Amino acid sequence: MINLQKNKYFRIGLGLMTMLTSFVFLTGCSSTKSIVSVKPNEHMEVGWTPRSVFQSPAYAAWFDTTYTNYQPREETINRLKNMKENVELLVVYGTWCSDSKREMPRFFKIIDAVEFPSDKITLIAIDRTKQIPAGIAAEYNITNVPTFLIKYRGMELGRIIESPKTTLEEDIFEYLSPAFP
Repeated sequence: MINLQKNKYFRIGLGLMTMLTSFVFLTGCSSTKSIVSVKPNEHMEVGWTPRSVFQSPAYAAWFDTTYTNYQPREETINRLKNMKENVELLVVYGTWCSDSKREMPRFFKIIDAVEFPSDKITLIAIDRTKQIPAGIAAEYNITNVPTFLIKYRGMELGRIIESPKTTLEEDIFEYLSPAFP
């Protein structure tokens, strides 16, 4: 009878299996994916997102309805049409947030009416804790969502947090006015 503990090949195989198991375990534990806590039956976007995210069935119902029903002030839209050069907009929002659900469709209705260049808009969706994507809340000093940062030549002129003071288009106009006398 062969003693398996003393068998050279058995010990080598056992060592390789131990190393392989350890490798799989350690690489699985160091995954870069983040787990985001969501409510039952809730879908949540996190990270840099394209506008098309609002076309998915999870968001289209509330987005499309608000987009269709919102009527931006035509006079303000006409003034904003002349205020696009060197302007960038950064929007930090949450697909789980009622304020974002109200303001994001309105924002895009305004952007479409102004014909603002899509490559000058950055959209970042964050989780409920505002910790994912990592560092976004701190980098942009985000306390509430949505937050609309209005920049001119790389410098922040103003921000709209949660809801506008008057209307979204009026607030954007007020922040841009000093840059376009």
